Amino acid sequence: MQPKRTELAKVQEDGKPFPSSTVLQRQEKPALTHRLPARLTENRTGQSLGLRSRFAAALVSASGAETGHGLVLLLVPVMMGLGAGLFYMAPVNPPILPLAVGFLSFLLMTLITRAGRPKLACAAGLTAAVFAGSLAATVELRGVGPLLDSDVTTEVTGLVEARDFDAGGRVRYLIRLAGTADPLIRRPPRRVRLVARSPHSPLPVGSLISGRARLSAPSGPVLPGGYDFAFGAFVDGIGAHGFFYRAPRAVPAASANPRLVETARLQLRQLREHVSARIRSLLPGDPGGIGAALTVSDRRGISQATVEALRATGLAHILAISGLHMALAAGTLFVGLRMALALFPGLVEAWPVKKAAAIGAMLTATAYLLISGGSVPTLRAWIMLMVMLVAVLADRPALTMRNVALAAILIILISPSAVVGPGFQMSFAATAALISAYAALTGRKRKQEPGMSSAHRFLKPPEWLARIVRGMIGLAITSLVAGLATGLFSAHHFNRVAGNGLLANMLAMPLVTFVVMPSGLVAMLTMPFGLDAWPLQLMGLGLRGVVAVARYVHGLGGDLLVGQLPMRATVAAGAGFIVLVMLRSRLRIAGIALIAAGAVLALPPLAPRAPDILVSEDGRLIGLNTPDGLASNAARPSEFTFRQWQTALRGPQHLPPVTYSTALIATSTEPETQAAHEMQAEILDPLIAAAADQPSRFQCASRGVCAAIYKQATIIAIDRAELIGPACDRADLVIVAIPVYMSACRSGATLVTSRSLRRSGALAIRIVAADQPAPPPGIGASAATRVASQAVRRSSGIGARRRAPRKHPVFDIEAALEGVVRPWTVQRYYDWRTQSYDLPQ
Repeated sequence: MQPKRTELAKVQEDGKPFPSSTVLQRQEKPALTHRLPARLTENRTGQSLGLRSRFAAALVSASGAETGHGLVLLLVPVMMGLGAGLFYMAPVNPPILPLAVGFLSFLLMTLITRAGRPKLACAAGLTAAVFAGSLAATVELRGVGPLLDSDVTTEVTGLVEARDFDAGGRVRYLIRLAGTADPLIRRPPRRVRLVARSPHSPLPVGSLISGRARLSAPSGPVLPGGYDFAFGAFVDGIGAHGFFYRAPRAVPAASANPRLVETARLQLRQLREHVSARIRSLLPGDPGGIGAALTVSDRRGISQATVEALRATGLAHILAISGLHMALAAGTLFVGLRMALALFPGLVEAWPVKKAAAIGAMLTATAYLLISGGSVPTLRAWIMLMVMLVAVLADRPALTMRNVALAAILIILISPSAVVGPGFQMSFAATAALISAYAALTGRKRKQEPGMSSAHRFLKPPEWLARIVRGMIGLAITSLVAGLATGLFSAHHFNRVAGNGLLANMLAMPLVTFVVMPSGLVAMLTMPFGLDAWPLQLMGLGLRGVVAVARYVHGLGGDLLVGQLPMRATVAAGAGFIVLVMLRSRLRIAGIALIAAGAVLALPPLAPRAPDILVSEDGRLIGLNTPDGLASNAARPSEFTFRQWQTALRGPQHLPPVTYSTALIATSTEPETQAAHEMQAEILDPLIAAAADQPSRFQCASRGVCAAIYKQATIIAIDRAELIGPACDRADLVIVAIPVYMSACRSGATLVTSRSLRRSGALAIRIVAADQPAPPPGIGASAATRVASQAVRRSSGIGARRRAPRKHPVFDIEAALEGVVRPWTVQRYYDWRTQSYDLPQ
């Protein structure tokens, strides 16, 4: 007879008693985080479980291990960022009431279930974080001024809030508008940025300025999926940009008592200008421009060649005051002050000098924030540093993932729009990756045997050499980890990756860390006493070395253009990065799989096909993405738009149009009659014939009248209303760069006008299918012969030939802003004639 299980529990097979239940609990509890206990790998009969059951058991064990590391807190800023991102990506403004109800409901669910059902409480809390991010974005958009709806020339008057100078010496004013005249703008923006190109004495900050100016509305994305510059201008509160026709003049200000906050802000801006002028006077050229950028965030005076070299080598981050500069400035004072106080043993024994040094570092970082202008990246860096220094005051570790999460939560609450920008993503990605990497390396080092053999002691290098080697290895690891972490977001936002970024950072960052920033800090501290000359000269030497490194590495090549990445690839790789950085168990392997999936989604055939035709948002610039290059209808296209097109398409060369003289292509000078229109329409026939001889290239009578044939599709670009009908009869795609109310071609051709582009934004067109229409007569002749024959035929009184109906290709048209009605796009639907909005249904 078998004994009962309760009796078997007292005696093992070898006769030794089982340990007590308390001992069992102590032995099995750590096993969950390292290995699977036998109860999860064996069934009741003692047989081993299958592979699926083992995988499920391992998943449960790893999940239990992650719960103990505070993963929920780390996921809160991720979910808040997700909520803010979804809010900004929505085509229309989500109503605030459902967002508030959803946030309060899930927050209440979290509080109710946290005691009895912790898993449900975690899920509800993370969902509430999503609603919290959306609510913060809703609050941020309230109270922001409107954007200019259309370009206008007017007389502006306003208060100079800030000014800077570009590389050419031109003054750029940030003006808070007080009024407009001749004409009066009925929806005036609150602030505008205007360039004064005429020589004049720059007006100081705080003065009233007036002048005749050309105001332009902020542009949208240059292509679908690109960065929306109107959104950035809207968040910054700048409703228009432009230039003064003549030198602006000062206006006597009426006597008023400005508010204390406004006075302090103007005084800080004047102080920034004084510091920038002082640095430039002692450090001319690129070192002075970079020095001013590092101290007061003033980038004027840096040559375009240096900016391009820094960007191509991955060193452009030194131009923006970020967490690196804030940490170097505050860290230098923290270490220096702590070492200085350590010289007095009695003071060290009586007072916590570490906390005193931390307070000094906090004051330094705050002063750095104020004098640099308080931009969003600088504010983000300041918040992150404050969280870490507060942790030092509380005797807690400073560099932890929890501190990074707390800093991210505060930034999302203050400025949720930063979530969709490259600065926020790249800075937090680099910080989180470095903390995770060094935590892994430290854990591996602790697991190594502490003992050392006699052979190891004999081969041990000197201490000074070991420190140098460790410093170089640490710098290499830092540059590699930060470069890999930010590479994804750099590729998504800028369509490029610095191939030699590791080499450039290893050569330049020691100069920035040990020469540039410490000497700059000393210069700022001694500038009020007039003792800043030698620290600034030392800072200039370091900056000259940085520029030399950037130009040398840039000469080696390695700047990789990856083109425009699909959103799904970025989302998959970004999710994989979060998993890889935040998890500590073997579940982080899933992050590598997600990153690999994102890379696969960015490659053909899963990646979307590149567009065949690109159209700017005003219809004046058109590009054909041909195998030989990017053909445009402008000999000198807009550099702002065309360079971004080239970067998104992996750098194709520019193919300018073939332009014919107006004498060769005769036009009619007769009165506006039907015959005159038919004779003017004959301009298009020789252009189409020339395009058939030289496909994939624009043939232009002028910039406003061009034709091209690409993939058997005929494209005509015009800026003359009388040519719309003839163009519709002859082409498959007609692009009109003037606002007309005509919305479709009767012939069935696709019509795009400046009026439709104002609402849809830039277009990316793919030719899905194309029939082979019969070629027009005279293709075998040369272009000049055909043009001459057309002129002779017109002079002989022969009318336009009747064209047979034709089948048109199928175009897949992707619009940048189609159906998007948000505060930064609603001005596209405003009609100044009726003073109302013509919103889509």
